[in-house]
This record gives sequence, C-alpha cells and structure tokens, in this order.
Amino acid sequence: MTNIVSEISVAQAATTINAAIAFVQLTISLSLVILLIYFIPKTNTAITWSLISKISHSSLWPAILRADSSSGKISGAVVSTVSRLTLVTTILVTVAGILLPLGLGDGPLVPADSRPTNAQYIPDNSPLASSTTRNRAQFAYGRFCSLSDSGPPTPCPGNHDPNTTAIAPPLIEIFNSTPHGPFTVQYRWFHTSFILRNDTFVTEGVIVDMSPTHPGIGFWNQTLPKLINGGTWSQDLLWLEPVTECIDTNLTFDYFMVEGGIKSHFESINISDYGGFVDLAPTDPIINDNGQDVDLIQHAYKGAVLSNAYTMPALNATRQSSFVGASYPLADRHQGNVTYFNTVGAQVDTVNPIPISYFNYNTTQSISDSCKGYGSSATANITNVNVECGIFLGPPQRTDNGDPRDYDPGSRWSQKIHSCASTTRASIQTVGFSTNGTTDLQSLHVTRTLGSLNVLWATEKTNLTIAGLTILWGQVDDRYENDTSLWTLRADGLYLPASYIDTSLYSPGVLLPGLPQAGHAAIWAQIYQPLDAFAASYSGGFDFVTRLKFQSLVAQDPEHGNAQIRNLVWTDKMANNFIGTQTNDTLLVAEYMKSIQYDFRFAIPGFILLSIWVPSFLGAIFLFITRSLTFEYMKKMLNHTSVGRVVVGASSLRIRGQDDDQPNFARFDPYPPFVDLGRPQKTDGWGSTTPVTLELGHKGGRYEDRDSLLEPLNRR
Repeated sequence: MTNIVSEISVAQAATTINAAIAFVQLTISLSLVILLIYFIPKTNTAITWSLISKISHSSLWPAILRADSSSGKISGAVVSTVSRLTLVTTILVTVAGILLPLGLGDGPLVPADSRPTNAQYIPDNSPLASSTTRNRAQFAYGRFCSLSDSGPPTPCPGNHDPNTTAIAPPLIEIFNSTPHGPFTVQYRWFHTSFILRNDTFVTEGVIVDMSPTHPGIGFWNQTLPKLINGGTWSQDLLWLEPVTECIDTNLTFDYFMVEGGIKSHFESINISDYGGFVDLAPTDPIINDNGQDVDLIQHAYKGAVLSNAYTMPALNATRQSSFVGASYPLADRHQGNVTYFNTVGAQVDTVNPIPISYFNYNTTQSISDSCKGYGSSATANITNVNVECGIFLGPPQRTDNGDPRDYDPGSRWSQKIHSCASTTRASIQTVGFSTNGTTDLQSLHVTRTLGSLNVLWATEKTNLTIAGLTILWGQVDDRYENDTSLWTLRADGLYLPASYIDTSLYSPGVLLPGLPQAGHAAIWAQIYQPLDAFAASYSGGFDFVTRLKFQSLVAQDPEHGNAQIRNLVWTDKMANNFIGTQTNDTLLVAEYMKSIQYDFRFAIPGFILLSIWVPSFLGAIFLFITRSLTFEYMKKMLNHTSVGRVVVGASSLRIRGQDDDQPNFARFDPYPPFVDLGRPQKTDGWGSTTPVTLELGHKGGRYEDRDSLLEPLNRR
C-alpha cells in the first residue's frame, strides 16, 4: 500500500482518475482507427468490411471529419434526432462520469439504533485524578451522634450502641436501593482551580458544569464503551447544584488607593449609605419557608436588615440622622483593614466574606441563625433545609472613570456590601455523552439536560437535633415510600437537609471523610467563613484573572452576578473534594455510523442524461413487451444494413422505384428517373438525396407489406 500526502479530497481524486480514464478512452479509440485505416489490406471479405465499418463509424472520426455517417443532410426527423441524441449522450456520459464524483464527500457521523454495549472504566490523567486515593474501598462510612453539639454520644438511627460509628445495615440497604444515594459519593482532598472555566467537562469521578447560570456537579465514575467511530448515550446521574440569592444592603465601602501594585495601601475608607440605614425596615422580616418550599430571597433580606441594624450603632448612625449619600469614616485604617475586620481577616479590595455582624462579634452567631431560619438545636429532618447566610464584599469597582484593570495611586474604588443566602438542591438529571471513537476523557463531549426526573426522595426520620446528626438523604426505591423510618417526598428535586458540621467563626466547615452526605453543607460553611484558608484563592487578591471574571459577572448581570460568584466557588470546591463511584458495566449506546453527502450541483449533467435515458429506456421496453418490435427483426435490420452484405448485393436495401426482379447488385442506378441527365452531377450528394428502402417484412406482432414499409417515404 502506498500513502500519498495530498490536499485534495477523495471525491476530487476520483474525478481526476475518471477524467484520465475518459481521456484515455477517447484517444485510444481514435488512435486505433488511425492505425486500422493505415494498415488495412485493400482486399477483405464482406464480413471483414462490415467489421471495419463498425469500428471506424463507431468512433468520433465521422463527426470530426464530417463523414456521411455523421452528415447533417439526413432525410427524416427520426434518424436525425436519434443521431444527434447519440452524440449528445456520448458527450454527457463522459462529462457526467467526470463531474459526478466531485459532489461526493464525507458526511456527518449518524447514530444508529441504540443497543446494549459493554463499558469499561477509563482512568483520568489529570492532577486531580493522580491525587485521588486508590484504596478508597478500604475506608468505611461512619458517624457520631449526640443529643446536642456538646452532649455525650447517643446511638445513631438503627443502632443501639452509642460508641459505634458504623451505619446500621437497614439504612445502608435503603439508601443503596438506587445508585443515587449517599453511598455512591466519597471524599477526597485536593485543590486545583476550575473557576476560570465556563463549560461542562469530566474529571475523575465527577461531571462539572462551570457555566455561571446553572453550575453544579454530577457524580459519575467514568465508564465508557469502546467504539470504532464513536457514539452517543445518556445516563441518569445524581446532580447537586448550588442555589444562592443575594440582596444589596445598599451600603458600600469607598476608599482611594495611596500605593498601587502588590503592596496596595488604601486611605479614607468609608461606609456610604445608599438606603441601607435611612430606609432600613423598622421590624424584623419574617421568613415564610414551608418545608421544601425555600425562599432564599427572604433569608438574604433578613440577613441584610439585621446586619445593617447592628452596623448603625458602631458608626453612630440612625435611620433618622442618616441620608442617601451619607458617608461614615472608619476609625482604624491600617493596610486596608479596620479593627474588627483585622481580627477576622477580612480586607477591602478583595471579594471576601465578612461576618454578618461585622462590627459586633457577640451577635454574629445569633444573627446567622436568625437568617438561616433554624438553630443547631432544631430537629434534623427533611423540612429543615440547610441554609447558609453571610455578608460579602462585591468585586472592587473603580469610581473615578479610570480603567479598573489599573491600580493607580490616587484612584478611587468602591465595593458593594451584599447579604447572601445559599442552599443545595439535589436532582436526578439526564446527562448525554458522545465520543468520537477515542477512549480518553478529553474527547468526551457532555451535554446536560436541565430538566429533572420526578423520583422518590428520602431522609432519615429521627428526633436528633441538627447539631447531633449528619443526616442521610438520597433517592430510594419506590417500595420505601411508606416506610416509617423515613421522611419521603416525591419530587423533581430535594433541597438538602441541614447536618452537623463545625461552623464556628475561627474553625470553618470541617468534614470527616466518612461523612460525604454532609459535604454540601461543609463547603457552604467554608465559603461563608471569613477565616477559611482557601478564601484567598477566590478573593482575587492574588489572581488578577479571577478578579476580572468576578467583575465581569457583576457587570453583565448586576442582579445575579454576586450570587453566581458564590455558586461557582461552591462548585469548584465540591469538584475538588468529592468523587462519584457509580459505574455501569453495560450502556445503551447509539454507535456512530459513517455517512456520505452529495452536492447536487455536480449532478446536473447526470440529470440531463437521465432525462434522456428514462423515456428512451421505457419506450424500448414498451416496444418489446407489446411485441411492436422483436429481436428477430432487429437482427435482420443489422444484417441487411451491414456494409459487406450491401457490397455483395445480399442486402434487402433497394433504391425506391427500381424493379424488384433485378439482382440486388444490379439494383443501383446512378441516374435514377428523377435525375436530370442534362446537367453535371455531383456524386457526393447522391448519398443524401437518393431514397433507399429496406424491405424486411414483419417488425413485430403485426404484418407489414412492402407498401406499408414504403409508406413513410411515399408521404414525402
């Protein structure tokens, strides 16, 4: 086999070959006729002359040299038309043979019918995959339970021993009844950043959607079918998505930069009132949550009202004394930090969380619980949805009309203060996969269907408090719908219940590896804690590109931009800390099949040829079927028009008007009766003016006498 490097397509190569073949076919017939005429003996048998006539007159030489057989002086419309059509079709066949392949091309891969296909685990080669523990199967799920956050151990649901961490087998059976429960998720520890991505992709154990409008992760241990051309399939996966609502507190931090660059130094830090104090609600807002019907806007609004209410006394401000545009300078200004901010690690010029009561540490926990709508002593159940509340500094915005990408000395900046509330929604979503045939995750294309399936969700039914239990949740089999040990809900999604994690101010969300079911809450706790060790990774203080992305999100969508920042950070941290273990040995796959496509512009000569061929072919078939014409008559016609038979006088061809009793070889009179012998005659014209009749008798099923055969000529 020979490989040729070329820029032309297969269709163009086929056209080139066809053109070369057509040229050879044309020139070889012309060349052979030349050789035949040159080397032909002067004397041959009659049959040989017939063969010579056939070879020479079937070439293009008669048309080129305007010989008798291609003369335009033909008597009779039928013969003239067929003669011209023969030449036209010969040309069309050649042209069509050259042009038709040019329209061919490789078409798209087309999915065939779905069929069960074996699948296998495909390892990921990313740094995240390399850091994932390979012996995770040796670890066990477990938890401690207590009556309160500081109380002694108590037996967990299904157990009788307060000192065991093992989860009761009946609960494992219930929450393993579907592949979408807490035991198909495991914990890992790594930190890489996907925050700058804006697509849906696969990494070790999870599918990550980093689009700003609907981020989330799906738990899926990558098992792919081995396909030659690729294929497409879909799977129903457990999907967790962050849900956040943010309210503008109508307060801002305003300051100007004294020094730029890495050692940024800020002066004249003020809190400005744009309605946060002067228009503050006089009463405590009410949260109207009803079980799974969670209104995060109410939570965020309550957090904003309480935060502003506790901020006013620290600034000696009141609703009556403040006004829109009022500015309150901060007393302690050191490297951009104020006294209490320095204590908790918050800093202006970064996208950071700050305490919900950022001037009064003693009220932070109570305000946070009020914003959440529950405290740690509330019962852990399906109606107490996990909610995290907090205050965030929005991305720095330059207010002196300068370029926000430049940190010029003397430039003025402002940051809005937002109150946000977040939760997590679980659903079963159909995720589509497609591959081009290679068995690597980089070539895997993922499409996410935003709609969710209506399934049966469940949580444990227990009297333990949120502080004393990391509650189990997940999709369960329909047979457990009326199980008395469960809270169940049939819906297209489940807002995940609150679980115990350490959420103290100086100890951000801590999660033990055996408790992945509470991972969603631990990540939210880390995001809302000012002292989270990873807050700096998302603050934009050390990453200029991250800062630009956050600024653009707020600029593009001022209403939801700050909430999108929180959701993207949660998704990034979840993708780094959790892995799915659900696998499928068999998948219903529609394998891709190769296809070809055609450009019909190159088929125009073929269509013209077809328009001539179809009526000709159908007409010929009709004549044979109706026996209007027979093969016997055609054979006689060919024999009697053979030049050899004509020469020896064995042909039935005769000049019209001559005596039929004369021998065939004597029938030709060069001076027929209608020729004026008194004038000089040009013998070259006799072939086109002398009427000659072929008398063969029957053409088909009906008898035709000689007069009927001559009738077309007599009508002339």
